[in-house]
Amino acid sequence: MNWKKRWKKIRRGIKYPILVFLIKVFIKVIRLFPRKTVLNACAALGRTAFTLVRKERQKTIDNLSHIYGGQKSKEEIYKMAKSVFEHQALNFGDYVHTLHYMTREDFSKIMDIEGEEQLEAAYKKGKGVLCLMSHSGSWEFSAIILPVLGYQTTALSRPLPNPRIDKLIVEARQRRGMKNVGRAHTKVYPNLIEAVNNGDCLIIMVDQDTTVPGVFVDFLGKEAFTPIGAARLALDTKAPVLPMFMIRQPNNRHLFKILPPVELIDTGNREADLLENTRIYSEIISNFISEYPEQWVWMHERWKTTPEAYQLFLEKKKRKKEAEAANSQIH
Repeated sequence: MNWKKRWKKIRRGIKYPILVFLIKVFIKVIRLFPRKTVLNACAALGRTAFTLVRKERQKTIDNLSHIYGGQKSKEEIYKMAKSVFEHQALNFGDYVHTLHYMTREDFSKIMDIEGEEQLEAAYKKGKGVLCLMSHSGSWEFSAIILPVLGYQTTALSRPLPNPRIDKLIVEARQRRGMKNVGRAHTKVYPNLIEAVNNGDCLIIMVDQDTTVPGVFVDFLGKEAFTPIGAARLALDTKAPVLPMFMIRQPNNRHLFKILPPVELIDTGNREADLLENTRIYSEIISNFISEYPEQWVWMHERWKTTPEAYQLFLEKKKRKKEAEAANSQIH
């Protein structure tokens, strides 16, 4: 290891523990203030971040323009983008301010639930429930509220670059009863199948561009690469798929809305069924985002992967696999 890498490792060893300590102190301090005060401060912080964080601001404006450029003026899109930052800051404030909330009664102070009878009926069948969600509204709440309400819940998560902060978030979920499956796990899909077969609610979010297997379907009126995981799980387990979304109301109360189960398309043509079910899920999420556009994470590069780029990726992957196979034969 050269001195630059060694020094980088040392800095991380010093920086990360200090950062985690400061986060823990911040969490304790923020609880001393009323929620209204915290949210007002976070809204101002969001507007400030919009001004200062140029790269993320431009991504947000570009993505909004990609979808609404023909419908809204530049001024309207700019205003929407600022609101997006404000909403994300409000979500952060609420998340930190309620880390000690553990019960239905706790969350009833800030949240209303609509359609729980849909979830209860599906859950009681014992076949598991695929909970179709999106990174909209206070999306962390939409995930952790299920175990709080008493439903056995498993979630798939992608580890954060900072393992100590990732551990903090995972532990906060686990304290509320959520079981976590990391994407880095070698048996991710079998573990998800097992969770569903055990009757768990499984949190699924398919509204982002990722490197997992996917297809190109319409998303908010534009073609986007979309994970097929939800459709694959639905076809393999026959568990009901229930869309559910968290919405921030004008008075800053949250509404957790649970919709009826989505009919599964299962014709026996695996490839076509994966595509059609994914298209339906994407349409449901798109319709919801269209109702509350400022509450989605527009700074995410949702339309980054193009069909051409994906084809190159597949070809490169194939060549690498062939080279590894050839190399193994030589040795």
